[in-house]
Amino acid sequence: RADFITLHTPLIDATRNMLEARLASLCAQAEDAVRSGYSIIVISDRKMDRQRVAIPALLALSAIHQHLVAKGLRTSTGLVVETGSAREVHHFALLGGYGAEAVHPYLALETLLAVNEGEPSAGSKAIKNYVKAIGKGLKKVMSKMGISTYMSYTGAQIFEAIGLSQPLIDKYFTGTASNVGGIGLFEVAEES
Repeated sequence: RADFITLHTPLIDATRNMLEARLASLCAQAEDAVRSGYSIIVISDRKMDRQRVAIPALLALSAIHQHLVAKGLRTSTGLVVETGSAREVHHFALLGGYGAEAVHPYLALETLLAVNEGEPSAGSKAIKNYVKAIGKGLKKVMSKMGISTYMSYTGAQIFEAIGLSQPLIDKYFTGTASNVGGIGLFEVAEES
């Protein structure tokens, strides 16, 4: 048996009820996986297509992270996010801040390879530079917060939510400060 399990986030009907039900299902699957002994959970939006919409990676990650914390199981597993939506340093910073021990930005990496098609060494160099730039950017973000290691940063939730409703924050981003309200789960489903 593998030490990891992959949970796929895409859903067919992007309505509030379906999104809420799918998030609850992902949380239950994650809990079952940890209780079954899996040491790593990969949260992936790779199976997205024209019929299936991906749940935003940060929302899926935070929902699972918060659920496992509430059940006292979070320290028993690592969370890895495999997403096409992570491109910029801030995306990686948010995912790390809400529980991701690792992020695989498959679409960004595939794009770098496609741009350098026919030149394998150029593609490898582009990926190496991208990973280095993201790493330096994360170090800068963490140093501004006075955090010296990624493990101290993981799950620290040192962000303030802007533009999210309080019920959405309370349920899926528990403990995150917010002085400005905004959209709820219905609007998130519509945007997806």
